[in-house]
Amino acid sequence: MSKPNHFSTDYLIVGAGSAGCVLAQRLSADPKINVILIEAGIPDRHPLIKIPAAFSKLYRSRVDYAYQSVAQPELNGRSLFMPRGRTLGGSGAINAMIYIRGHRADFDGWAALGNKGWGYADLLPFFQKSLGLWNIEKPENIHPLSRIFLEAAAHRGYPIVDDLNDSIEHGVGIHPVNILNGARHSPAHAFLRPALKRPNLRVITGARALHALWEANRVTGVELGIGRGKCRIYATQSVILCGGTIESPLFLMRSGVGDPVALAEMGVPIRQPLTGVGKNLQDHPVVPLAYRTRKGASFDSDDTLGNLLKWWWKREGPLCSNLCETGGFTRSRDDLSAPDLQFHFAPVFFVDHGFVRPKGNGISLAPILVQPQSRGSIRPSPNDPYSPLIDPKVYSDSSDLDKMLIGFQKAREIMEAPAFDEWRNESFLPAQPAQKEAEIIEHLRRHTELLYHPVGTCRMGADENSVVDDQLRVHGVDGLRVVDASIMPTITRGNTQAPTIVIAEKAADLMLR
Repeated sequence: MSKPNHFSTDYLIVGAGSAGCVLAQRLSADPKINVILIEAGIPDRHPLIKIPAAFSKLYRSRVDYAYQSVAQPELNGRSLFMPRGRTLGGSGAINAMIYIRGHRADFDGWAALGNKGWGYADLLPFFQKSLGLWNIEKPENIHPLSRIFLEAAAHRGYPIVDDLNDSIEHGVGIHPVNILNGARHSPAHAFLRPALKRPNLRVITGARALHALWEANRVTGVELGIGRGKCRIYATQSVILCGGTIESPLFLMRSGVGDPVALAEMGVPIRQPLTGVGKNLQDHPVVPLAYRTRKGASFDSDDTLGNLLKWWWKREGPLCSNLCETGGFTRSRDDLSAPDLQFHFAPVFFVDHGFVRPKGNGISLAPILVQPQSRGSIRPSPNDPYSPLIDPKVYSDSSDLDKMLIGFQKAREIMEAPAFDEWRNESFLPAQPAQKEAEIIEHLRRHTELLYHPVGTCRMGADENSVVDDQLRVHGVDGLRVVDASIMPTITRGNTQAPTIVIAEKAADLMLR
């Protein structure tokens, strides 16, 4: 007997990243609701996923799409590496596990744009709800060099705060992380795994969403590519697109939803013209400073077989660390109402995403611009509608470069504070310490990267350039929602996994009312 090539369910979730895992958990909690969750990637069995300190070793592995941007004119024509998770848990399976909610002003700004119910006070209960399943902890045993960073920052006038999420104004502290018993507590482990025993939830991996299925202006399902074959899954309630900031707009465009000019170039019939699809791309620019250390060992000396065995058998030792243990926030100008700069400190050389491993021991501090004004775009490659052309347009707004210059100078002041004097050796990056403004700017152009936080390409709002409304329904289309970081109108101040989880918690609440 031949196998059926189509299935039906109440809710079809496309993408098992952070948002998709949350939705699968919340929707399937009602035994009367049938849910199918599809994921283009593979099961999360890669042995390094659980090891917190090994996150960068997952880059360009079989669980990473390993995207590259198009050449960036303001960065001397460089293409930027943009990792994205290709497994259950999505990018939450390969990130650095830092839990930052974002500033109150971020979400109140979303609400001020006309998105009812998306202010900080509205979302705080959903942040708290996710902690019922997702373990967030502040590490007690951090590297001595991480504590020296806090001392150095305090010497430069940054208060040491107990909780960066409650004090996301001006100060430094220990990062809260999603780690449980020394291992990564990914969205797949926290949200999806407890739901897998439910008979009303089905998870299919290795299933690529090709395009939507339509009846008039309603999306009724999705055609999938599985291996060399195809199948169709129909949804009686809704198709929920959780592909992320890169994949969600591509799926919409392949399905005939997007800018009519772009769709015409693709040869795709127009189902719903929405010029904002794929636009409004934002990410956090980051630039490294690195120094060699005079004495003692940084995490560079901890990548040993002995420490691996210690982690494997006891879940103890330095591999339990996410490496980036401390950081903080500040402003590029005193008159700003909220911070626009963030710091990540790591007692290790973190150069070129971890692909470069200098000899010896080092320390790194990275200033991050958390409120960039530059806006980029994502569109399909002319030769392959499944391959994205990603153009973040870094520093296309010149004010971003000006603010990053200030961030670099503030970071160097911390690294050259007296607390580091007996530990800090010569500068490794920049190799020749940049002193003049022009030299620093050239360093920024040569070494700025992105912090793996793409958002905004299916923007929530009510204006003509938005893609979804404040219920996360695609404008002008029935039966289709987008629930992932792509709906953010503006990027949050800080790491974006926690806000993405909350978007999904809010969406589930909207659908279950």
